[in-house]
Amino acid sequence: MMLFYNKLGKRFFTFNIKDRKLVMKLNKIFSTIITVLFLGIFSMSPVLAGAPGTDKEPEPRVFSGTIEISSTQIAFIGSAQTGGGTLEFEGMEHDFKISGLGVGGIGIQSVNAVGVVYNLEKLSDFEGRYSQGRVGLTVGKGKSTIGLNNSKGVHIELKSSNKGVALASGVDGIKITLK
Repeated sequence: MMLFYNKLGKRFFTFNIKDRKLVMKLNKIFSTIITVLFLGIFSMSPVLAGAPGTDKEPEPRVFSGTIEISSTQIAFIGSAQTGGGTLEFEGMEHDFKISGLGVGGIGIQSVNAVGVVYNLEKLSDFEGRYSQGRVGLTVGKGKSTIGLNNSKGVHIELKSSNKGVALASGVDGIKITLK
């Protein structure tokens, strides 16, 4: 018999060691999670350390508008994201869709986010590819802050509420297309 104890010394999980299939499944699950975490952290190291050429001063941020996003993210080592939202820019609302692929993570979650867009001079600069590094855990409900940047200097800061079960660690590329 194998017993697991929490920090207070109370038993919280017991199973019979004769159940080798369960032991093998648990071992496979935990080794997959450790591998995903390692790959996610390894793939994020350039983002966290600053990629070559990113040591220059960041541009000052100029408020341009607000944004709302709803999306679903599914991950198992690789990740995929789909959804859409609304950009309020120069007094008008513009609908858009998002899609993306990434590296790192496991699980599924729905994301609802609101935020602010900076340095958007014209609407066409909003479309394009954005990058994001992510680390997080959602079990049931969670909250996070996300920063996205594109090659035209547009920066988006989002505050999100997440629902689902997901372990996220990695780098995403997100494509925004106006409808």
